[in-house]
Amino acid sequence: MSCFGQASPENPAFDAASIRPSEGGRTQFLTSPGSLTIRNAQTLDIVAWAFDIGRAQVSGQELLPTGGFDVVAKSEMGGDDDRLRLMLRRLLAERFDFSAHFEQKEMQAYVLTLLKDGPKFKESTDEGPPEFTNAGRGMLVAHRATMPELADKLSDPLRRPVIDQTGLKGKYEIRIDITGFIPAGGDNGPNPDEVLSILFNAIPAQLGVKLESKKENVKLLVVDRIEKQPTAN
Repeated sequence: MSCFGQASPENPAFDAASIRPSEGGRTQFLTSPGSLTIRNAQTLDIVAWAFDIGRAQVSGQELLPTGGFDVVAKSEMGGDDDRLRLMLRRLLAERFDFSAHFEQKEMQAYVLTLLKDGPKFKESTDEGPPEFTNAGRGMLVAHRATMPELADKLSDPLRRPVIDQTGLKGKYEIRIDITGFIPAGGDNGPNPDEVLSILFNAIPAQLGVKLESKKENVKLLVVDRIEKQPTAN
């Protein structure tokens, strides 16, 4: 299926939108009915959010522009996050000449499943967007995060797509702390293979979920083309 930018009921447009190079700061995706604000996000993050897919499931990342962008976009017709994603897809097509298509590919991935006595974390009690904080060396704290969002976050250090199959549907307060596994002193952290081993031990013990390496049919978004800079606002 190709993903183009033509107007249609299934691909609505924002009434007003600006895209600018970011001056830095924390990466944020803030939504409200008919409003989307993105702060200091890489193009990979923006594309992944627009198509509701994990970062590791975007193929052709070498084509994507580097550097962060700020996006502020509004629609007088309103709309929930699903509709905002559709409007952001069209905005990418119009401003970056972005096009892509989906493919299914069998590949090695990690599957996140629930252990018998899990989970070992609690549901969030407040509203708001998800927040991920690297709270010191070797510690990840997630606020109001869904399990697919956690799976996507884990895909970077694990270097493969992570597929959520826990069946958990809420938003959660999650903490992963591997500081006790990292040697004290020195500037060099564990190498990538050591990170894999550490996470495979820490995640079941701390979260009550486990990671398994499996061959899965993974949905990939394949980038066909994109300009390095957006057209003017």
